[in-house]
Amino acid sequence: MPALKPGGMRRWLWLAAALILSGCTAEGVVGVLSGGRDGLWRHVQQRCLASAAASHPDCAQVDRARELVLYKDAIGTSHYLVIPARPVKGVDDGKAWDGTGANPWAFGWEARGIVGQSLGKAVPDDMLGLAVNSQASRSQDQLHIHLDCISAAARAFVNGASGPIGTDWTSLRFDGKPVRARFIPAAAPVLSADPFALVGGRADEPAASRAPALPPDRGIFVTYGRDRQGRPGFFVVDQPVHASAGSNGHASDFLDRRCRLAQELPAAT
Repeated sequence: MPALKPGGMRRWLWLAAALILSGCTAEGVVGVLSGGRDGLWRHVQQRCLASAAASHPDCAQVDRARELVLYKDAIGTSHYLVIPARPVKGVDDGKAWDGTGANPWAFGWEARGIVGQSLGKAVPDDMLGLAVNSQASRSQDQLHIHLDCISAAARAFVNGASGPIGTDWTSLRFDGKPVRARFIPAAAPVLSADPFALVGGRADEPAASRAPALPPDRGIFVTYGRDRQGRPGFFVVDQPVHASAGSNGHASDFLDRRCRLAQELPAAT
């Protein structure tokens, strides 16, 4: 969002509330307020990348070596976005899937502590998640992976409410919509896999040899937890766009900008 003049914050909050009450998603609100579908990318360029040092408080982290930015989202106390420092349109862009460049999911997961810092309390890994939305459900045409707390429904889902999740892809339903999910064992909470490669079916191929064909439009969600055998690891959920089943691939529905799961956690001392 552009810098706000005195009194502008109040007007912005009223507008955001009106848009949300009208049924607009938080992503849609950001799209309206940021100045078009390239607004987010313009803000990141101007605020985080135009000079040697980031010039705006919304630039939470700028990693020029990995060409990735952690950017504060306009809505939600603890909501952040992982954004490449190069043009990548979104899940409909081959650069998101071909394995070139640093792993934005790993970067976002490494930075997850900022959620707890924003809330003033430590938030366990199994309450945190990352999500990217489909082309059909996003408002901005620059790849951005959402980082925040997960919702209670998402936590129930990965805990097996819709069925067990194993190490192979399993077809399930979340909020009545078709998804598929798999569990990636990881003794330590370090995300070494690239969810784009996992979903694209090319995780075992070297980046240089991965096929350029794009998977159909979809959203992806990732969180950490334990499977039914008690093993720690990452859950990856693939949410293809499926118009007849009512799914638009809005994977950030797995997240909760109000972070209600963490409300009962003790504040930092």
